[in-house]
Amino acid sequence: MLHLLFYLCRTSTNSVATAMENPSSSLLLRSQKKCRRPGVCGLENSGNSCYLNAVLQCLCATVPLVEQLLHSDTRKGLARSKCRVSEVFVHLLEKMWMGSGSSCSPLEVRSALCSVLPQFNNDSQQDAQELLLLLLNTLHDDFNKVLLNMFGRSGCSPHSNLVTRLFEGQLSYMCICMHCHHQAHNTQAFTVLSLPVPKGNIKCSIQDCLALFFKQTVLTGGEQAMCSVCSLKRETAIVTCVDRTPEILVLHLKRWKSQVKLRTNVLFFMKLDLSQFLSGLVPNESSYHLYAVVNHTGHLNMGHYTALCYNSLAQTWHCFDDAAVCEVQEDRVQSPNAYLLFYSHKPFHRP
Repeated sequence: MLHLLFYLCRTSTNSVATAMENPSSSLLLRSQKKCRRPGVCGLENSGNSCYLNAVLQCLCATVPLVEQLLHSDTRKGLARSKCRVSEVFVHLLEKMWMGSGSSCSPLEVRSALCSVLPQFNNDSQQDAQELLLLLLNTLHDDFNKVLLNMFGRSGCSPHSNLVTRLFEGQLSYMCICMHCHHQAHNTQAFTVLSLPVPKGNIKCSIQDCLALFFKQTVLTGGEQAMCSVCSLKRETAIVTCVDRTPEILVLHLKRWKSQVKLRTNVLFFMKLDLSQFLSGLVPNESSYHLYAVVNHTGHLNMGHYTALCYNSLAQTWHCFDDAAVCEVQEDRVQSPNAYLLFYSHKPFHRP
């Protein structure tokens, strides 16, 4: 279906030149005006819902997620398991990828989300990163229901879950007692890495933020950790690295400090190298490619979210400002307003 839609859009674009040469072919021009690129669809604002619209646009641009969700087996499984949020989300993705309108309403998704996440059931400005985490958790739980109904507990591996497979990575923490040098190892799964932004800087790079996140820290005073060898609380060094890389890496820039926004211009790049932050256990899979950005302008309670997303069919970037959509050049993606960055291990193929 997606191949067909792309072919039709490409064909109708070529028809513009034909119509200009032949005035009698105005029908082709009218058809061209109605056609839009699959996956390039604005989302109407339903009352301070720009935070939701921006996140939905980035997930719509996540090709492996869309392909799996629009698969007929997935849709049947979600319907049988009565996964309301995922069902309406899939229905919205279908309209965004296969519909003909230049925009559509996410009201059904918002209503379903508010039924399980009541904190979003108002017209107040909300945090896009918080919504993304809770939405991914909801989709994760829905997929677990589907897997349980299909295979039972014995056949339900954690990595069978689509959200786990795409978005989940693992951090490794090495805790070193500064007295006896005993080492303890802990791990923690993540779907979004929240990176500190260096204070007092007008400009920095995303590598600076990553280096600050993975910087070795020492727990002292009241934060000392219990050493199992000393049987006492000791000063402890914490060394952090990535034990398992996710297929989709989402980076969150922590721009809020005591409700004041840090306006540091964080420079990011189309390609990201994580090699210096990986443990020795990780294969050489450190290269990532940028495909979506959530921007935030304004203040904590009076702000606005937009999204910049790469369309893998058209191979172009687009800016999504609620229902308004425009194509942008790659060099316009960099912005001092970046809040969430979406990277993939490999460039997406044409769905």
